[in-house]
Amino acid sequence: LFLQQWYKLSRNDMCYLLGLTDMKWCHYTNPQHVQEPLGDPAVSLLVWVLAHYPETVFLPSFPTAAEVYPLYERLAEQGAQRSRGHGRDRPYLGRTMFSLLLGREIGSASRWLSETQPATIAPTVARLLLVLKTLLQNQGVAGLDEWVEQAQLEAQARGLSLHDKMTSWFRGDGEQKVSNPRPPVRRKPGTRKKPKKATPDAADDPTPAAE
Repeated sequence: LFLQQWYKLSRNDMCYLLGLTDMKWCHYTNPQHVQEPLGDPAVSLLVWVLAHYPETVFLPSFPTAAEVYPLYERLAEQGAQRSRGHGRDRPYLGRTMFSLLLGREIGSASRWLSETQPATIAPTVARLLLVLKTLLQNQGVAGLDEWVEQAQLEAQARGLSLHDKMTSWFRGDGEQKVSNPRPPVRRKPGTRKKPKKATPDAADDPTPAAE
């Protein structure tokens, strides 16, 4: 546990680092066993060397959003200049699109890039940032264009459209959609529709609406 706290790693990362199954990790970290020597001497030696020689840690160092965004922004501007006049259907690649291209809602980038208190990035997104940075460094504008095209395909597969109005991968894309419209009610001749009971206006209703 000391090693995990020192390097600020998740349990999955620790299992990978030490080559353990989740069950074995739970056994070693159980309060009933923490004072005992580790059952596998190879694991014990691995913990020792990783604790005493940090340079031997072989997990990647995941970049922050602030480290990746300037590269993304520069390549996005270069790509926009190249695509002008060519009629390419390319969304505007700004901060909100940066969030969507990482599989999150549009407000995420602003929280990640906060100078005072940047938000914690989920482990999956941290790995995505790492490979995005590597792709952009190696492939430049072409790599960013491919990433955008793949994100567009992901959106289409979910019935969405990756454009400036899209706000989230889970709440729709800003387009008005009508699904399962109710058919008109047919009444028997001579019957009248009953009037609805009077209800207070929404402004007079003290119950807050669910968000």
